[in-house]
Amino acid sequence: MTIQAGQRYRLREIINIPPQWVRVEFPSERYALRWIRTECGIAQYEIKQEKPCDNSPGMADSHVLALNWLPGFCETYGYEAGKPECIKLPADAYQAQHMVLHGLWPNNAACGSNYGYCGVEGPKAHCDYPPVILSKPVADDLSQFMPSYAYGSCLERHEWNKHGSCQVLSADQYFSLAMRLTNETNKTAIGQFLQAHIGDVVELSQMKETIKNTFGDDAGDKVYLGCKNGRLVDIYISLPALIPEGESLLVLIQKASNRKYGYGCPQKIIISDFHTNA
Repeated sequence: MTIQAGQRYRLREIINIPPQWVRVEFPSERYALRWIRTECGIAQYEIKQEKPCDNSPGMADSHVLALNWLPGFCETYGYEAGKPECIKLPADAYQAQHMVLHGLWPNNAACGSNYGYCGVEGPKAHCDYPPVILSKPVADDLSQFMPSYAYGSCLERHEWNKHGSCQVLSADQYFSLAMRLTNETNKTAIGQFLQAHIGDVVELSQMKETIKNTFGDDAGDKVYLGCKNGRLVDIYISLPALIPEGESLLVLIQKASNRKYGYGCPQKIIISDFHTNA
């Protein structure tokens, strides 16, 4: 490799300040990134302070809609943990055949995974938080979309205190929005695919293609599939900071930033069939 005197090259990485070694990009080379000593040239760089985490409500720069496939959750955790929504739910219930709501999570990139409990003491055991006050229509709907709420294991209290505290909607508005998005997801091709393959083993490639056809070519960077013991458990969907009332799920996903999730599932995925016997 030949370096020309007087030529400027882009710095990609430094070690220590001031640096003795810098990682430089040489675009014309086969191996474009090379470490060189700073004495070989003049390293010019600017130190930028990291943006501080503001753990205040309303500071989200994105959201995640977190959904569960309840049969997979129950088989990999819920039965062992004694979750009543797993033990008592009828096998033919709506929640056994559709994605259910885990939560709607405001995120702040500067905070990483620490944007939560905004002005609220936490974490606590779910049922140690006070009850969330909801109107009867919202409570009735939440019993369908969040079975933990229906059966008293208090997920809604945890979600409201950890995540709902970091946004400005009322509890009724927050859970209504989350349920609206959950319902829309279940009506998409990916929701129909899961319903059609309950009890089956499917190819990851099938699900990736369905997600792409449902939400767009770059949806693989915006939708995460999480498995445990080969069973589908989690579906996370990236959404933008602003979620206007009535704006469709498809439009919201198209506006969302790419998170480059990857897939947390093997090449063959079990779509668990709900049963009441662990």
